[in-house]
Amino acid sequence: MHELINYNSLLILSVFAFITPLFVNSFKKFKIPFVVGEIFVGIIIGKSFFNIVHSDVWITFLSNLGLAYLLFLSGLEIDFDMIKVKSGKKDIFKKILLPFAMFIATFGISFIFSIILYNFGIIKNVAFVSLLFSAGAPGILVPFFKERKILNTIYGQTLLIYSLICEFICLIALTTISSNIIYGFSYKNFLFLILFAFAYGLYLIIKRFSGRFDFSASSLRNLHVGVRAAFALILVLVTISNMIRAEIILGSFLAGVIFSLILDKSKKELHYELDIIGYGFLIPIYFIMVGVNLDIKSVFKEPSALTHIPLFLIIIFIVKFIPSMLLKFYYGLNKALSSGFILSAQLSLLIVGSQMAYNLKIISSSDYSAFILTTVISCILFPLCFDKLYIRDNLEDTESTAIEKISIMEIIPTRENLFNKSLQELSFPNCFRIFLIIRNEKEILPKGDTIILKGDRLLIAGLSQKMDYVLELLNE
Repeated sequence: MHELINYNSLLILSVFAFITPLFVNSFKKFKIPFVVGEIFVGIIIGKSFFNIVHSDVWITFLSNLGLAYLLFLSGLEIDFDMIKVKSGKKDIFKKILLPFAMFIATFGISFIFSIILYNFGIIKNVAFVSLLFSAGAPGILVPFFKERKILNTIYGQTLLIYSLICEFICLIALTTISSNIIYGFSYKNFLFLILFAFAYGLYLIIKRFSGRFDFSASSLRNLHVGVRAAFALILVLVTISNMIRAEIILGSFLAGVIFSLILDKSKKELHYELDIIGYGFLIPIYFIMVGVNLDIKSVFKEPSALTHIPLFLIIIFIVKFIPSMLLKFYYGLNKALSSGFILSAQLSLLIVGSQMAYNLKIISSSDYSAFILTTVISCILFPLCFDKLYIRDNLEDTESTAIEKISIMEIIPTRENLFNKSLQELSFPNCFRIFLIIRNEKEILPKGDTIILKGDRLLIAGLSQKMDYVLELLNE
């Protein structure tokens, strides 16, 4: 058992998973996405340069589980209350039809480019490559938007739904085309429907019986039963996916959707616990391993691959940029232009699809290398372009309960210019109130003339959407 585990590589992965966010956060002028930093670090310590991390069965398992868990969280992040249409044709189009209209435009443009590539002899299957260029990357979008507090806005949810539509229509279609090429037209092309039927049946069962168990009971409080239920659901659907030879990310995404439909929106603590496991451990390992497994040296051995990289990059951008202009009518020109960049960032499906295309001899080995490097460049370049262009203003948050809108924090101020000033001298937002000051283990009920001293602990309550502003006001 010990021989199968490469503890050295696992140690290196864990250390870099810890220090990468600290390193990325040290860049003040450029706000580099943490995902991009993790992939870049993987390239440095992987096959392309130092080659100090070597994959084994356990690292591969953790990486695959990280990918599956990332798609689980993507499904969990869908706000179905936001999708519900209240009234009016405009609301229907904005929440439901707009993402589908964008996907149809995406596939149409991709199909035109694929025909051109086919006529030049670069590819051998127009439909397959059209789907490849149309692929989405919710694995990039979810952590990226969570960092920037965009995910819970209607704008963020619209892009997430569009990205998920691209990801899973393309995933199912690519799997079906691949099965058809290998086995011919048979029942095996439609085995993925078993997964959907099983997931729906499981949802009905869980919905019916979930109310009979009180997971918040005091006897279960420290057992984290909700987290156990989430992993059980993920592994059940991932196992079914594996049995019918469907992609495991499809099963894990459906698990996230089921959990999102059933999970009480007021139970933010469980959602927070699930995020900790994912973004604290599994997901960083996956992104670092994406960089580790990329061998840039082999790409430069193929001259044709180098010429195709900018070509593929431009196609991926145009395919997403033009449909993004539909967003202009609802969110403004800046949001539409910004969306074109972030939606062009690619990741797992383009990598998996390129491997499938190479195995099916739809693309050459050099073009497979070009696709992989294009994917890495896209998920580094386009998020940076988004940050440069994007302006956050007038974004409408998804509806939430009164409890979800309120945040309570305990803060020790560190900004020097706040000390020895009264509360009435501070430009504190009206939506926040300091209701208790703890000084030298004594509790003080503050008034307008109460002075803030160094070392004071402030208990503050107010609107969650203004929390970042308050943190910047009090801390360096």
